[in-house]
Amino acid sequence: MRWSIWQRSFFFIFLVVLIGSVVGLLWIVVSGSSFQSIEAITLSEEVNVPLGEFLSGAGFLELEVQNFLLFDQFIAVPPITYPALTQVMGISVWALLLLFIVLITLLQRQAFLIGAGLLILLLSISGVNSLNIGGVGTNYAMAICLLFLLAPAAIVRLFFDYLSLRFRMALIMGLGILGLAVLIYLAQAPSPTYLFSENIFLMALVMACGFILYIGHAFVSSTYLVLAKLNRDVGIKIGWHFAIVSTLFLSLMALVFLEATGDWIKWPLPPFQILLVLIGIIGFLDTHFKIKQYPQTFSEAWVGKAFYLGGFAICLLVLFKAELSGNTPMVDFLNHIFAYSQLGFGLLFTLYIWVNFSAIINSGNAIEKIMYNPPFFPYFHMRLGGTIAILIFMVYAQGIIAIQFSTSSTQLSADYYYTTQRPAEASVLYENAFDRYRANDKALYAMSNIYLEQNQPTLALKTLERSFEQNPQVTDIVLLSWLLEKRSRANEAVFYLEEGLKYYPENPYLANNLALIYHRMNLPKEALNALDKMDGFKQVRLLNATGVMIAHDLPLKDEILLPELKNKINLLAGNNKGFGRKDLDFDPNNKLFDNDVIGRALIRNYLTSTSKGTSGFDFGTQIDSMLLNVNLPLSIEQNLKESGLIFKYKSGDIKRLLEHLNGMAFRFSQDAGFYHAFAGWVLSEQGDFEKAAIEWKQASLKGYSMFTPSHLPYLYFGKMEEEAVFISGTQKIDFPEWMKFDSSGGLLYNDTVQLYKTLASLPGLLGKELLPALDSLENNVNKGILAKEILQKKSHWLEEEEIKSMLALVENYEKATGQQFFMENFLESVKLGGDKAIEKNREEDLNPYLTPLVLAKVDQLEDDEKKYEMLQGACQFNKDPILWVTLVKYCRIIGLDKYASANLRLMSEWISQDDLTELQLKFL
Repeated sequence: MRWSIWQRSFFFIFLVVLIGSVVGLLWIVVSGSSFQSIEAITLSEEVNVPLGEFLSGAGFLELEVQNFLLFDQFIAVPPITYPALTQVMGISVWALLLLFIVLITLLQRQAFLIGAGLLILLLSISGVNSLNIGGVGTNYAMAICLLFLLAPAAIVRLFFDYLSLRFRMALIMGLGILGLAVLIYLAQAPSPTYLFSENIFLMALVMACGFILYIGHAFVSSTYLVLAKLNRDVGIKIGWHFAIVSTLFLSLMALVFLEATGDWIKWPLPPFQILLVLIGIIGFLDTHFKIKQYPQTFSEAWVGKAFYLGGFAICLLVLFKAELSGNTPMVDFLNHIFAYSQLGFGLLFTLYIWVNFSAIINSGNAIEKIMYNPPFFPYFHMRLGGTIAILIFMVYAQGIIAIQFSTSSTQLSADYYYTTQRPAEASVLYENAFDRYRANDKALYAMSNIYLEQNQPTLALKTLERSFEQNPQVTDIVLLSWLLEKRSRANEAVFYLEEGLKYYPENPYLANNLALIYHRMNLPKEALNALDKMDGFKQVRLLNATGVMIAHDLPLKDEILLPELKNKINLLAGNNKGFGRKDLDFDPNNKLFDNDVIGRALIRNYLTSTSKGTSGFDFGTQIDSMLLNVNLPLSIEQNLKESGLIFKYKSGDIKRLLEHLNGMAFRFSQDAGFYHAFAGWVLSEQGDFEKAAIEWKQASLKGYSMFTPSHLPYLYFGKMEEEAVFISGTQKIDFPEWMKFDSSGGLLYNDTVQLYKTLASLPGLLGKELLPALDSLENNVNKGILAKEILQKKSHWLEEEEIKSMLALVENYEKATGQQFFMENFLESVKLGGDKAIEKNREEDLNPYLTPLVLAKVDQLEDDEKKYEMLQGACQFNKDPILWVTLVKYCRIIGLDKYASANLRLMSEWISQDDLTELQLKFL
């Protein structure tokens, strides 16, 4: 018989719901996405690394800045709600109910009356009266349902039974949808569609329960049918096969039953959800056979198959809803009903087969044709016995299904109030749900999150502690430990995580978070041991292991050198700290850079490591764009601006670096000591003793405490003698060995003292004073130091032969110290005149202390005003006489005679009048 499009539509809709539910269940299993969700967030921790160092006569002077180590930590997020999906599923249940009503009208008269009675029962527990139509507690909603659902079905079946399926579907489905619209329109409860969708699942739960009971002996009977067919066609003895298969199945169901009641925990069993799906599929064979061989209450076979497929669909839809929303009582209710029915009916059906057909079971006769049609009493006795067996199992389980059913309803209401943001009602219902059924994974977790949303962390903690004592869950433990650590109760957080791992061995969420707490408690070995116990999440484990090893100066293992972006950022910090394991390259187009934490860490770590280009990264632009974000937290603004400081230092933009350091010290006064120290270190490297001493003094006053003996000469020879002595005494730092003082406090003379005196006065020295200053030194290393400084800052005063002799001194100095200064390259760039000035015509990236290069760049400019601007910027830092007199020259050229005179007066403060006159005659 060929089915019509209307008949096929039943199967199509049922199959869509069925397949969708199976896919949803698989999605929950594979992704772990349900009401509880644990997310991995990337956190950064600061670690000190050297930005750079330079060798002075007193030793190496180093500055430390902060790099960032990335760690992945798991956090428990608030219960996830799916209001839109829930409403889709609720309306789907309503649509399935309408299809069932259409099918009921196709039943025989007596069966229709029974179906109508069941429909009234289902509607009475559907919760439609909670819509409060016409007031609280009224029955108007129920009356509307009977009017739009039962009345048309009854009229069609009792008076117009000759109507076609198409008309029945159009009438009942149309009126049913209209009835739903009327219910929603007249409802006085908030979010009526969502309320209806939540409550209707209690009715669907009853329908699912009926389906599970119906397939109670489906596996055993289908197995017998298949074996009987094989016996007749192939001629095998099926008695032993049936005995073995049924015994194994019933044994499995007995273990499932014991597991559901908590009496079996020796080894894991297949989830009942999988068994339900498999037996549901197998049961279709049994149903097909019954319809084919025996008379039914419907005239066409497709009606019975549609009933079965619809029941299967609604059963899995209810299971998917329960799993998705974390309604543990509902899941457990289905689990218990499944175990009772499979064990009870399966056992009795097996006995029924053996008692009635054991004599002919291997005969090859078509026993299956009379299997469901023996004398009335034996088959009735089997059904009655199965029901009694189910009741016995219920008693054994202490009637827990009654509590599970009622608690399922309570939790459905609690979910409605939670999603519609009515925390007071939701917390009361969740509390009630947990008190009635303790094996509830969601109730206390949801309550704790409600308390956190209401800014009541103490109540949240107590709720989570109660959850741990009575029903420990991974998400609850993760949230509890996070709250405890946040409140500086790390030892308690460790306790709960360690105890949690006893319940859930090798759980990656608990093991990872425990390792991070150990790390923060300065217990690196314990942290690494905890990470080794993680089951899964390899990238997270290796990332955190790398961070722990670098943070605690432990040797890196080859296995953790994972080429993943975040791990490479950590390895970059390790390289900066001195691990130096491997060269690292980065893809500038990686989408992970969009993450602020990752992007900021990469910028800082990369800039700290490189003295070359940025390999495709425009860090300056990136930093500026990040700083434009609205409502940028002050800590992140400081972070980005510090990265900008490092960028300027690495790119040689000393002028703007020093300008920004002063602004940072003012903007972030709590860290002003570091910014003054940064400026002092840069100025010390550039040989500006006076300004460096001022910055070191300010750093000391602002709390900077990382002074070394190498700092004190810059203070002392920068005209801050008292401050140098004060810092030496207060921070218990000895002066370098070459700085010896007599009884009156005067500094004893030696060659290194002479070197530092010369270096301190070098910026303002005239050309005629350079060679005598070099000749005054005796030590060749000291001569090499001074020669290097003269070539970098004063080579514009020297003749070619003088430069060559100084290059020889620098070469000897390089051999003695193992350093390379590339002085010949520098002098060559001075001769070329500075290409950047030609390309950009601006003073950015200009080091104002490298006077020869500044003058070379000035010569390359054509516009006199731009020359003046560049000279003016350099003279703010540099006291070189030629630089200043050139500035005076261009002041006069562009008509700023007053500024020219003012600059000459300033020059007279460190140059004698005769020398100043000589300079003017020579250069002006």
